[in-house]
Amino acid sequence: RVNNMDEKIKAAARNVLREDDDALSDDELLAELENDPELEKLREARLDQMKREMNHVRSLRLSGHGEYQDIQKEEEMVKIIGSAAKAVVHFTHPQFARCKILDKHLRILAPHHFDTRFVSTSVERCPFLAQKFQIRMLPCILIVVGGRVADRLVGFEEFGNSDGFTTEALERRLAKSGVISVPKGELGRVPVSQRPISYQVGNTKSELSDDNGDNLELDY
Repeated sequence: RVNNMDEKIKAAARNVLREDDDALSDDELLAELENDPELEKLREARLDQMKREMNHVRSLRLSGHGEYQDIQKEEEMVKIIGSAAKAVVHFTHPQFARCKILDKHLRILAPHHFDTRFVSTSVERCPFLAQKFQIRMLPCILIVVGGRVADRLVGFEEFGNSDGFTTEALERRLAKSGVISVPKGELGRVPVSQRPISYQVGNTKSELSDDNGDNLELDY
């Protein structure tokens, strides 16, 4: 038996009971309504909804959601930018310290915003995209919404040109573009790294390099 009935099911169940049954416990409600067709319909609908959600989550996980992925081929990155409903695309350079700082924050964010794809690629691997989107300075994040680039974040100027900004500051900035949402209420005030993760893929870890440097300008 289910000991913790969904509140919506419980409310619907009470509606089909007599007026003096409102004091029944969850177990008593289940016993009373064991053969009730309306409750059975609610249960079936809930199971169908759960199955759809599980299939959706499984599909997203298979396509890389829930983790911060390094994309090796430009062709794959072209497909992601052109087809993703929501994606955060970080163009990096392997020797640039500020790109590694963003890597650290994006790895933390990715499992907490499961509906959004988080990817990175070296700008050296993607000359076509670098030219197409006029990527002249790193780090650079392209924010993809609905299969098009809706916004971009270049350098650290929006964070006071400081390397010490928080993951939460980056989260709020990305949320302004609609690619992710900041949790409401008390959870939104909890540091990202301390929030529960609904769907996590693997164990990722990032360490900052000892490299030093400011925004990197590129010539194409």
